[in-house]
Amino acid sequence: MNNDRYKKAHLSPRSCPHPTARVIKMKLETKFRLTLYDYKYFTMKKASHILIITLLLFIGSSPLFAQKKELSLQEALSMAKQGNKTLQVQVLEEKHAREQTKESRGKLLPDISAGMAFSHYFDRQNIFLPGSFAGTNKAVQEVAVGGRNAFNGFVSLYQPVLDIASNRLTKASKINEKIQTEKTEDLKSQVALWVSTRYLDILMMKRQLILLQQSHERNVRALKDSRALLAQGKGLKSDTLRSFIAVENLKSSVSYLKNSIEVSGMELKRLIGLEDAQELELTDELESEIQAKQTEFLTVSKALEIAETNRNDLNVQELTLELQQQKLSAAKAALLPKLSLIGQYQIQAQADDLKLNDYVWPRTSFLGLQVSIPILNGGQNKSRIGQARIVAQQEQIRLKGLKDEVKTTLASIISKWKEATSQLEIQITTVQSAELNHQMTEDRFKNGLGSRLELTDAELALTQAKINYLQAIYNLRRLHTELQYALGVLEL
Repeated sequence: MNNDRYKKAHLSPRSCPHPTARVIKMKLETKFRLTLYDYKYFTMKKASHILIITLLLFIGSSPLFAQKKELSLQEALSMAKQGNKTLQVQVLEEKHAREQTKESRGKLLPDISAGMAFSHYFDRQNIFLPGSFAGTNKAVQEVAVGGRNAFNGFVSLYQPVLDIASNRLTKASKINEKIQTEKTEDLKSQVALWVSTRYLDILMMKRQLILLQQSHERNVRALKDSRALLAQGKGLKSDTLRSFIAVENLKSSVSYLKNSIEVSGMELKRLIGLEDAQELELTDELESEIQAKQTEFLTVSKALEIAETNRNDLNVQELTLELQQQKLSAAKAALLPKLSLIGQYQIQAQADDLKLNDYVWPRTSFLGLQVSIPILNGGQNKSRIGQARIVAQQEQIRLKGLKDEVKTTLASIISKWKEATSQLEIQITTVQSAELNHQMTEDRFKNGLGSRLELTDAELALTQAKINYLQAIYNLRRLHTELQYALGVLEL
C-alpha cells in the first residue's frame, strides 16, 4: 500500500470536519508512523542477525583445509626410523633378547636364599626309637618330643662350579642377542626399501597424472571442435565418436590414478608413522641424480662379494647356524657331571610358650661340594642331541640356499639395470621425435593441410612417449634402490 495515498485518503486532518476528529486522526497518524518505523527497524535488525548467523554457520561448517607436509625421500626415511610400528616391535624384541642373556648368565652366578617359618603343633611331634633306648620292652617305641611352637630360620647358598651345559646355553643366548640385533638392521633395510619404493611410486603416478590431465584437456578441445564441425556438416560422426571415446578413456585413467595416489599416500604415511590427517607434498623429483645412477654398474661376482659382507639377512642365517651348533653342544654337555658349591646357616628353637626372650636358639651351618651325575633318564638327552643335530643341518642348507638366492637376485637386477639404461636412451630419442611429429602435425592442421584426427593421433603418441620416458626413469631409480638393498647398503 502506498503510504502517501494512505495518508491523503485516511489520515489527512483536513479530511475530518470535526476538530476532535482531527486531533484523533493526528494521533493515529503519529502512532502509525512510529509503528512503521519500528517495523522497519525490527526488520533490518532481524535481517542483520540472520546474515551474521548465516555467516557463522557457513564458516563453522566449511571444512578446514588439511595441512600439507612437505616431505623429501631422506626425511621420509628418517621418520620411518622412529615411527614405523614393525620396526618398533623388533627393537623391543632386541631388548627382550638382552634380558634373556642376563637371565641365562644368572644361572652361573651364586644363588642365595633365605627363609623363616613358624609352626604350632596341637600334638607334639613323634619320633620312633628302639624300645631299649626308650626304657621299654617294645621293639619300637614312639616318643613325643619338641615344643608346641617351633621357629626356624635359614640362609642357603648354591654356586655352580662346573656346569658345562649352562655355560654353553649362556653362549647361545649371546648369539641369539646378536641375531636380534642383525634382524633389527635387516628390518631397517627392508623398511627403507618399502618407503623408497612407495615414494617413487607416488612420484611416478603424479607425473603420469599431469600428462594425462593435459592430454584430457587437449582431447576435450578436440571433441568440441569435432562436434562443431559435425553440426556444420563438415565432419564425420565417427570422428566425433572417436574423440568422445578418447576423452572418456582419459577421464577414467585420471580417476584411477588419483585413487591410486591416495591409497599409496596412506600406505606411505603408515610406513613412516605419520598421522592420516596430514596431506603429503613430495618434494623430490623423479629425475634427481638419474645420470649418476646410470653409471653404477657392477659385475655379479663383485656385487656378491659386497653383499656377503653387508647383508644382514646373511649374517642372521650364519648366526642362526652358529646358535644351533651351540645348542647341540649344550645338549651333549647335559650328559656330563655337574659340580656345585652348597652351604647353609640355620637357627631354630622350640617351646610350649611364646616367651621369645627365654628361648634358646641353637645354630647349625655347613659348606660343601655337591656332584650330580646323570645316569639314565629314558633316553631324553640322546633324543635332544638328535633333534639339535637335525636343526643344525637344516640351517646349513638354508644358508646355502640364501646365498644362491642372493646371487640370482643380484644377477637379475644388474641385467635389468643395463636394459633400463638402454630403454631410457631410446625413450629420450622417442620423446624428441614425438614432439617434432606433434609440432609438424599441428602446423599442418592450422594451415588446413591436416585433419583433426591426425593431430589427435600425434597428441596421443606424444603423451604415450612421455609416459614411456617416465617409466624408464622410474625403472632405473627403482632398480637402483633394489640393488642397494640387495647389496646390503640401503639404510634408514
